Amino acid sequence: MILTHFKEILNNFIFYLYPTFEITEEVEFYDQQYASLNDDGTLNIKGDIHGIKGYKIKRERPFLPEDCTLLTSFISEVNLIESYPNLSEEYVETLIQSALNKAIATTLSTVSTSTITMVINSLSKFSERTYEGRNISFGVVINDKISCKNRVDNVYFTNFISSPFAAVLTNGTESFIEVDSDGYVNRYVQLNSEKSDLALAPYNYTRILEYSGEDVTAIVLTAKGEILIYHDSELRYTKRGGRWNPYSHKETIKLIHERSKNDNLLFAKAVYLTAIDVSFTQTGGIISFLDENEVQNALNHINIKDICNEKYFEIKRKLMAESNDPEYESIKNITFEEFLKLKQNIKSCLLNRLIDGRKFFMLYRKLRQELVGIDGATIIDYNGDIVAIGAIVKIEAGSTGGGRVAAARTLSHYGISIEISSDSSIKGFALDENDEPEAIFTISDFQ
Repeated sequence: MILTHFKEILNNFIFYLYPTFEITEEVEFYDQQYASLNDDGTLNIKGDIHGIKGYKIKRERPFLPEDCTLLTSFISEVNLIESYPNLSEEYVETLIQSALNKAIATTLSTVSTSTITMVINSLSKFSERTYEGRNISFGVVINDKISCKNRVDNVYFTNFISSPFAAVLTNGTESFIEVDSDGYVNRYVQLNSEKSDLALAPYNYTRILEYSGEDVTAIVLTAKGEILIYHDSELRYTKRGGRWNPYSHKETIKLIHERSKNDNLLFAKAVYLTAIDVSFTQTGGIISFLDENEVQNALNHINIKDICNEKYFEIKRKLMAESNDPEYESIKNITFEEFLKLKQNIKSCLLNRLIDGRKFFMLYRKLRQELVGIDGATIIDYNGDIVAIGAIVKIEAGSTGGGRVAAARTLSHYGISIEISSDSSIKGFALDENDEPEAIFTISDFQ
């Protein structure tokens, strides 16, 4: 594959897996492999396994070994496709999309690669069907450890899913069809576990994680036409908006933990999982947690009516007095309890009651998702105490992007800020070495 064409392949297809990836330079490397990981987390990648010219690529976060596996499989499949003569451009593009499906399957199992690919392709077609006017949701688990080859009642998965009655069996949350590594149907699986507050997946789809271990891959088709893939007890990939999105949960949680300067890893995990949950509800939202020395500066951007914490009510009131804020006169002589009882502060009053003095990571996971989904920003201090919910942020002059992005970038001056757009994209912002907001991670960028 010539270098210019390989660059085109990267920009047209790899971009959808790694939306922030960037080709930094042309490089020479002599390894007999398509992709190799560098010590700094960048990748050297080439289109000809015997060639010496390729590209160095990077993204916001370091690449991982599984990224090498995925890209190696993908490029190998693309080379095979392009070796066939006289294929139309449209057909080649369809085959390359299928090659991406197979590459993803390769990172999940060496035993069931073909079966996982077949299930992904089948569910992609299944998503175009409806049953009695409603969209179909469906769940499959592929178990590497079982084999149905010698059973007299073998039914292959594609034969089953093409049958009209298949649309009413399983829902991808509590019920699944289990198939073996060769794609033969084994049994029906009913999950009786509760949803998990700590599982690395969207909250409504966490039951399957107790079942999807090292030897089991679970694939879900949602009623929205999205595909979710679980392996080794976590969500690994989703296909949303027509593009694949890999998830690096532990690495992103670690990054949030390190940049937040908070000693409690559970706090960082709660923030991350809430961002994932909001992404799947498509309400949008902002989560901002403040550095210890920046709380007062951040409060300058928040209206006192959005504050639901007595400590920060008092700090904000003092700031209003110092700045001669005209609204100060109306609240200078009242207590926090009296402030909450004012008719115009019903939101802060109710939220204060629901939170009941608990830290953010101590709240029910579902409640966290619903709170962040309220229009405005959810702001948390360095100890995990909730400062404000649904806060309309005063944007800094010169901020760029839409209103939610601009608010997230403004709040990143005072800690870490995570913006979840209504189209499900997630971006984490913090200050760079020049004290300018930068995206430190991106998940499912549909923009």
